[in-house]
Amino acid sequence: MLNAMIVEDNAIYRYAIKTIIRWEDYGFQIVCEALNGVHALDLLQHQQVDLIVTDISMPEMNGIDLIQQVKQKDASIKIVALSSFDDFRFVKEALKLGAEDYLLKHDLEPDALQQLLEQMSSKIMEDHRRRKQASIRDASFQEVRCLLGRKLLFGELKRAEDIEDQASAVHFPIHGGPTAVVVIDASFKVLADGSKEEQSAHTNMVIPISERRTAVIIYFPQEKSEHKCMEEALRQASQLYTRMKKLGSATVGISSIGYGLKDWAVLYKQAETALDQYVYEGTGQLYAYTSLQINDKVETLAGITIQPLVAAMKSGLFTDVETQSELLFQSLIQRKPPISELRNLLAELMMQLRTLAMERNRFSDQFEHDYKLVSQAIEALQPLQQVKPLFLNLNKQIAGNKAEHTMMRKEIQGAIAYMEEHYAEDITVARLADVLHLSANYLSNLFKSETGMRIVEYMNRCRIQKAKQLLQDPAWKVYEVAEKTGFQETSYFCKVFKELEGKTVKEFRRNG
Repeated sequence: MLNAMIVEDNAIYRYAIKTIIRWEDYGFQIVCEALNGVHALDLLQHQQVDLIVTDISMPEMNGIDLIQQVKQKDASIKIVALSSFDDFRFVKEALKLGAEDYLLKHDLEPDALQQLLEQMSSKIMEDHRRRKQASIRDASFQEVRCLLGRKLLFGELKRAEDIEDQASAVHFPIHGGPTAVVVIDASFKVLADGSKEEQSAHTNMVIPISERRTAVIIYFPQEKSEHKCMEEALRQASQLYTRMKKLGSATVGISSIGYGLKDWAVLYKQAETALDQYVYEGTGQLYAYTSLQINDKVETLAGITIQPLVAAMKSGLFTDVETQSELLFQSLIQRKPPISELRNLLAELMMQLRTLAMERNRFSDQFEHDYKLVSQAIEALQPLQQVKPLFLNLNKQIAGNKAEHTMMRKEIQGAIAYMEEHYAEDITVARLADVLHLSANYLSNLFKSETGMRIVEYMNRCRIQKAKQLLQDPAWKVYEVAEKTGFQETSYFCKVFKELEGKTVKEFRRNG
């Protein structure tokens, strides 16, 4: 059903126009009535209409002025003028301004209005069909342009002739002139919400790369100064980053200035290189390629070795592992080697860890689960400061707390080793004493003397450390974590967790 508006200051004529025929029989419903042009424009702010039937002579704003203003705001709205015999000189003006037709009020007959509505309905539906087809064509063109944009960014087109031919074929919106590429790591939905705003100036182009990566091309067709282009590109990237940060986490990398479509591949690599600095310095920031030292000198892994850390891992002394891990990760963060070399180093480190776990018969289901988490973090290039604690947790499962326990009596070392291996089971003092061939009372006193804790206190601490590893994976429900770590009751698990960690399980999962 199409929407119609009647604009007429005379109530008798308004009633006659409404009732002379059943508008619904011809595909229209009268959704609003206005007394003059000013009233009509006010209603149009809140109501969409397809057809306006308006008088010519009205107070405050006549039909001629109304037609002119409506057509300026929305040329697709069809307008029919109502006139008296003495208004006929204005009809020509109405038609010039875009009115489709006119009706004489004094000769208004059902047949005439019926014929008019049928004509208007046909014109409106034809307009809808053309707009739909144009929208489909525009969407197809936009998709093809994005495809060409990705080809340019990925360097898939080498010859200048090929680039020019394909750009011309799809009416590519960007040609020669200063250009910068911004690469954004954020949800594409967040960016899509503002993509119209970004392209409103007709100098930017948004190109989706993946679900979380998007390229924004900033184009300066008139500017000659490279310095001014860079300043403006940084300003626009900063505005984009600030707006997106309000909607969710975002990390942004921006290239230097290039010239022409052939430079897009180089600019894209620069922007990605800048963006990848989050691995060393953290997410949620804006990184500019022009501010990186890599422009002058590319750092490599020369002088960085994992051997001291591997030796510490093999020694089984966790305190040594912590020390060497800190040294290695700090060195990587300071040197910022190329991402490809960083990946290779971390992959080799994980292989050493896996081999060590198998040699020590520590490759349990829990270890395998945590190992996959760390591998995924490395593959996804999470910041090194986030990878390091995950890596240390894996080492702790292999080394245990050997560094802390080597000075204790063998009976207590044995008790601790047993608890760390069987933490998920229902361990009682009596059972632990039987395993160690000691009396329960003697074991309790000796354990408190050596560690300063009761056995149940140490057991809870051990279980909570294991629970913290599981809680990092949101797939595990709290009651499942409690069961997996030997707690019989979820409520007791939550109580112990709060006492030992100073925060609730929910707070830990939210803030880490």
